[in-house]
Amino acid sequence: MSSRGGFKGSTSARFVKNKTDNRNNNNTQPQQNYNVFSKEAKQQQQRDAYNNSTKNKLDQVKEIDTIDSVFGFDRFESGPKRTGWLVNMHPTTLPSADVIAGVSGVDYYFLDEEGGSFKVGLQYDPYFLLICRSGAETDVEEWLRKSLQGVLKKLGRVDKEDLDMPNHLIGLKRTLLKLDFHNVTDLLDARRILNPIIARNKTLKESKDIYANVDLNYKIYINKNDDDVDMLSDNDEDQVPKYGDASELIEDIREYDVPYHVRVSIDKNIRVGKWYTVEAKETGPVLTEDKAKIAFADPVVLAFDIETTKAPLKFPDSTVDQVMMISYMIDGEGYLITNREIISEDINDFEYTPKPEYPGEFTIFNEADEKALLERFFEHVRDVKPTVIATFNGDFFDWPFVESRAAYHDLDMFKEIGFAKDMEGEYKSNYCVHMDCFRWVKRDSYLPQGSQGLKAVTTAKLGYNPTELDPELMTPYAYEKPQLLSEYSVSDAVATYYLYYKYVHPFIFSLCTIIPLNPDEVLRKGTGTLCEMLLMVQAYEGGILLPNKHTDPLERFYNGHLLESETYVGGHVESLEAGVFRADLNSDFVIDPTAVDEVLEDLTDALKFAITVEGKKSLDDVTNFDEIYEQVKQELLELKANPKRSETPLIYHVDVASMYPNIMTSNRLQPDSMKSEKDCAACDFNRPGKTCDRRLTWAWRGEYYPAEMNEYHMIKNAAQSESFPPRRPGLPRRTFDELSDAEQANHIKKRISDYSRKVYHRIKQSETAEREAIICQRENPFYVNTVRDFRDRRYEFKGLAKVWKGKAAAISKDDKHALDEAKKMVVLFQMVLHGNGWYHMFDRCHYHSNGQSIS
Repeated sequence: MSSRGGFKGSTSARFVKNKTDNRNNNNTQPQQNYNVFSKEAKQQQQRDAYNNSTKNKLDQVKEIDTIDSVFGFDRFESGPKRTGWLVNMHPTTLPSADVIAGVSGVDYYFLDEEGGSFKVGLQYDPYFLLICRSGAETDVEEWLRKSLQGVLKKLGRVDKEDLDMPNHLIGLKRTLLKLDFHNVTDLLDARRILNPIIARNKTLKESKDIYANVDLNYKIYINKNDDDVDMLSDNDEDQVPKYGDASELIEDIREYDVPYHVRVSIDKNIRVGKWYTVEAKETGPVLTEDKAKIAFADPVVLAFDIETTKAPLKFPDSTVDQVMMISYMIDGEGYLITNREIISEDINDFEYTPKPEYPGEFTIFNEADEKALLERFFEHVRDVKPTVIATFNGDFFDWPFVESRAAYHDLDMFKEIGFAKDMEGEYKSNYCVHMDCFRWVKRDSYLPQGSQGLKAVTTAKLGYNPTELDPELMTPYAYEKPQLLSEYSVSDAVATYYLYYKYVHPFIFSLCTIIPLNPDEVLRKGTGTLCEMLLMVQAYEGGILLPNKHTDPLERFYNGHLLESETYVGGHVESLEAGVFRADLNSDFVIDPTAVDEVLEDLTDALKFAITVEGKKSLDDVTNFDEIYEQVKQELLELKANPKRSETPLIYHVDVASMYPNIMTSNRLQPDSMKSEKDCAACDFNRPGKTCDRRLTWAWRGEYYPAEMNEYHMIKNAAQSESFPPRRPGLPRRTFDELSDAEQANHIKKRISDYSRKVYHRIKQSETAEREAIICQRENPFYVNTVRDFRDRRYEFKGLAKVWKGKAAAISKDDKHALDEAKKMVVLFQMVLHGNGWYHMFDRCHYHSNGQSIS
């Protein structure tokens, strides 16, 4: 939750030199071996560091539990079953009698049906998978048990479908080693041990593959020239794998970078935004989804905004400026706290209601100074126990300013209300979700860059013009016009609250029901990450091994030139005719007679298709087929006879983006379907007349340096004889080989760029080429199925939204509870419908190429 209490090193193992001079002492004691002492001291220091780190983690967990209890989330460990709506989740460390450092688990935060709250801690072993040489699993398991002793909890085997495995389409599965650990710390320790070993093995494997190909070619040449050699004989000695250590048999590590709470949510099928029946058992809590309940619960929502003093023409500085007002709304009720050291007079209760549907009645607290203002705010937060706190750009202004001013007055914001900055510089809490509406505006509002401020967003989304005030007038108005400043302050809180409640809340929590992240992450992560999480769910359900994240090679070449960048040429839609078109104004048309002839030839089949397929009726039920046929035929002949026409048009809206999922599903476009000729050659389905290799063309565009390959080698050889600055000041200079691969590539690119400018008088050249991709039509379609399911669910949710709109309209206005429940269902289905737009991230080059050809 916070970066507080992070381990910064042990201070308990310091060694002070003995100041007593024993050089003249004729003591006959044996001389002490300081190397042994140093080794033992280092080991003792490591043990102290581990114990201190463990103690710090468990202390943090206790502190978080205390704060959660203050805000109503007591740990549910015994008693009858409880039903709750999952509102949040966070990884934690659970105490264990068997493991000193504790075991990893996830805290799930629930809101029950009676307005109460509770949390449960679910223990689950973190794990990752290892790929080793086929048939060597037993040797590797024995090595792992020895090398990871004290860290590894359990070792097993699993079979998964590896889409990178040659000829996997016939049903071949890859056997992997599954390494389970007590906690995430042990998992990270194991990764640190295995990563360099795996990197070394990959490098050696690449070298061996090169030499193996050379050796194979040599043997073929010898066999061709030696008639006495049996072509079918094998040298058994060459077939025995030679290795000095079983660690050399480890080929790769998989699923090691999945966040722990995401891993648990995927494996246990637990999602925020759903209802669960929770049962406390001795072995741990059991969560069972209650699929009968769909509508969201009602979390307590608090939206706040602060106003601060500032120097003229400067941005507020928390070291010298003060908070002069905090305005906030809690479930539709408004509050304003003023700092009377800054505000010249007491403010009376008032109302700010910009539109009837956005009421805002404000209660005022006039406090003596800034410290009293902050204490009042913290106290009110503890009293109402909010589950969601909404801000607008609160991560980078409101929260840091409040935290800094609280620290100035010896108040710890984390201990007061449980909020602190995390490793990403964002303010979060375990018990409460922090919804920064500005993050939603930037990613999901589709508003242009210059219209993403709170005032512009309020106008565009809420439909009213908020109160405006020049920032330079705020501090003077605290003395001159405090009432006007108060109205401006509360206007921001009102806008933030209703923006969150109307748009952000239903949208984010609807996405949480399908994406295994907590609301803070769903709000802040990019669309690519959200899409990746969704596909991870589908892969796990299909027993598919997750691939490691793709990384582009540092250096790529094109026709003997070093590439600077490469991409695809995107599609574009040409406008055949620009203008404003209306259905009630005549437009000129020119009919193509040959097109009419084609329609006439297929008219019978077209009518039958419309009846049986589209209308889902039987031809036997149609009594006037011939009559309709003749009517349509006469209209077509009339169009053919008078091709030049002036008539009122029918306006059709063609959504170009909506055809992309259809392109994907019809062509089975997905990353794992992109194959090479080598992949097809190794496949059992590679037979004459095969139709499973669909060929699609796309446009490749690359920018490369004009320097040729011999010049590239010349520049690289020159760099290898030079020295480069050290990694840190004070260290010796480094040779070219001592630089990291990324640093080497950057130095080479910079020098080739300078060389090209001097010799060729240009830095880069660009070229576009048409390329062909092989799309396997037999590949596991879990990507495509995900897109198809999303596309179909849009229609399902669209229909459900209409149904519940009708139910809401039929409910009596006096039955407020039923009306609220119906409105919740309408909002839920509408937001899930709008949230199904993540599928457009894949295979963009083929989408654009096909889309352009269609349009």
